[in-house]
Amino acid sequence: MQAKPFTVWSLVAVLGIVSFTLNPAHAAEEDEPAPLKLARDDTPLDRKGDDRIVSYADILEPVTPAVVSVITSRVQQVDPRREALEEMLRRYFGAPPREEEPEAAPDDEPKATGLGSGFIVSADGYILTNNHVIKGLDDSEPDEIAVKLRDGREFVAELVGTDRETDVALLKIEAEGLPHLTLGNSQELRVGDIVFAIGNPLGIGLTVTQGIVSAKERTDLDILPGGYESFIQTDAAINRGNSGGPLVDGRGRVVGINSAILSSLGGGNIGLGFAIPIDLAANIAESLALGEEVRRGFIGIEPGPLDRNLAQAFGLNTTKGAVVNRVTPGLPADEAGLQHGDIILTVNGTQVDSVGDLIYLISSLQPDSTATLGIVRGGEHEDIDIVLGDRAELIDAALGGRKAPGKEVLEGVVLRTVTNELRDEFNLPEDLDGLIVTEVDGDSPYARKLPPGLVLIEVNQQPVTNDEELSKALKGPGELNTVYVYFDGNYTYSTLKVKDE
Repeated sequence: MQAKPFTVWSLVAVLGIVSFTLNPAHAAEEDEPAPLKLARDDTPLDRKGDDRIVSYADILEPVTPAVVSVITSRVQQVDPRREALEEMLRRYFGAPPREEEPEAAPDDEPKATGLGSGFIVSADGYILTNNHVIKGLDDSEPDEIAVKLRDGREFVAELVGTDRETDVALLKIEAEGLPHLTLGNSQELRVGDIVFAIGNPLGIGLTVTQGIVSAKERTDLDILPGGYESFIQTDAAINRGNSGGPLVDGRGRVVGINSAILSSLGGGNIGLGFAIPIDLAANIAESLALGEEVRRGFIGIEPGPLDRNLAQAFGLNTTKGAVVNRVTPGLPADEAGLQHGDIILTVNGTQVDSVGDLIYLISSLQPDSTATLGIVRGGEHEDIDIVLGDRAELIDAALGGRKAPGKEVLEGVVLRTVTNELRDEFNLPEDLDGLIVTEVDGDSPYARKLPPGLVLIEVNQQPVTNDEELSKALKGPGELNTVYVYFDGNYTYSTLKVKDE
């Protein structure tokens, strides 16, 4: 399994502000699993040492035995066109004949389809990795998961659970006394700290690369669709197959899970790698190990970025923060008195740098807990306390009791939030915001209505800049929607009907 190129993913800003909580599954008491006990070490790094470092071998030698290769397998359907295609390649393009397979596996036997990395976090066989290592970009369950240790042992792994929105997965193998890694404190990382990325890039075997923490809290990278991002950025080389491996600090403690790269078309490392902070991943892993469902909080606002002109209009001398574009009636933010036009600057005293940062800060809190938002309203600073709700319970209310029509809001249509990069790519006006159509399936019922390059600006007089806003604004199947769009240099109104599933 390869690390995901930056260009594959689309940014979806979230309708509500989220937080994580752990809600126990209703399993019988006798079947309740034991808590996952993770080794932790919060001792600060010695950043003032005067000794010259000539080798990291002593740091890495005890770490690498706990790093594993993760191989996923799926049943492959035989393509009847394969033989004809290979014959054409041999006849017209000089391709060599296919070597005779010693013993063809039955059609219903799983065959290896993905390769990634992971690392053992407990002596009894719990392994952390990425969700996309296990389920791929299409988020489909593998038929078999194998784990190969550095000492050559191989195990069939059980998928304990995954969390797509944070790209975390937890596996379990049946073994005892395994080498395992100690988790550090990712919040204590500083830009410039030395880190090591460990994994199995391109399937060549265990590999260690070294770099520094290039940046922290990268929240607006367009990597996790509908997910919650606060990545550690590093220039330690991360390549395809490194996904799921550990990012460790100068003491050999895990501070992140290698997850993604920003790359050129070739897909190789260019010094822009991203890892999930281990503090976030550990919280998810502990809940998954107990069989608990990861649930998310919700307050019911639509936040937007604060650019220079908007900040000036609101009387601010900084663009850090987020503006409240809309407060959903009847939800926690509304009940607490938050209003559209409020500027959120802090969450429980921590500065909000961007919309993504706001989402991540709130997501670290639990539903039913109180978040104190530092806001500016009418030029005056004040604090507002909001009791967080449960997203699973409140999302239907926010959508007017309607569900989004399927996994895609509009079947066969790929929509992305307009960014500066997309404005340049599609030659869009600088002040244009909305959802741009980047791809349309030929058999999509919207293929003629929504061509690539078209930007949805408003639906039923509601601005739409992400999937949740679009879902909320659309009427039910068969009803007529008024859409305000930009296409080929022109602004225009049109109509659209959502098709039945």
